[in-house]
Amino acid sequence: MRQVDVKFLRPGQVLADRVCNAAGAVLCPLGYTLTEQAIERLENARIESVWIEGSARPPVDVTESLTQLDRRFNGVEDPVLLEIRALIRRRYERFLEEYGG
Repeated sequence: MRQVDVKFLRPGQVLADRVCNAAGAVLCPLGYTLTEQAIERLENARIESVWIEGSARPPVDVTESLTQLDRRFNGVEDPVLLEIRALIRRRYERFLEEYGG
């Protein structure tokens, strides 16, 4: 179980705790599988974070993966390949943000 900022939620994630609004009304029950619409409702209700099922650690060693990425693309000048590297780097950086690394 891990706490996740609402801006990092993805459809298919499962809530590890119910989510209530400021008045105490249940917006999503425990065990609810998130949908795009549910995530939008949570954002509109100004919910900042929720608890979801899953590991509290990123699925990969992000620091090591970034090091390997830079090493593999060292000396590359092709703009398409550099854009691919940038996309991969952004994904790893998102892991760091999402998992508090």
